[in-house]
Amino acid sequence: MARSPRTFYLMNQVSSAVRLRLERALREFDLTATQYTVMSRVKGREVLSSAKLARHHYVSPQTMNELIANLEARGLLSRMEDPENRRVLLVSLTPAGSDLIAACDRKVDVLENEFFTNLSTVDHGMFRKLLEILIDDIRRSGTV
Repeated sequence: MARSPRTFYLMNQVSSAVRLRLERALREFDLTATQYTVMSRVKGREVLSSAKLARHHYVSPQTMNELIANLEARGLLSRMEDPENRRVLLVSLTPAGSDLIAACDRKVDVLENEFFTNLSTVDHGMFRKLLEILIDDIRRSGTV
């Protein structure tokens, strides 16, 4: 008797499809999906610590530091010591990074509209809400 696919499997299929589409869409900007999401997280905030970025992207601080260093070398992000704690590095977008993320966002807006075209506005809103609940639960429990 065949059983329905696990929910984790379904989520993984969607995640893989999203990552692939993002990678293709961002290729013209010479950004990976991970670089884009990190820059998107920094956007709109004056500064954000690299440790917090690592936690929110479920990677080690070393991995995040490498990613940030690459974007910093390209002039897209900048880092400075936190005046209140010199061991903390604060990350912000440079003007070039802000311009690039704005161009990427326009491309990703089109991509998201295409991706969710078969969901009603209500269904899309509910889907987002459910994802936010799951993410909050994951962060609260500290399990990944």
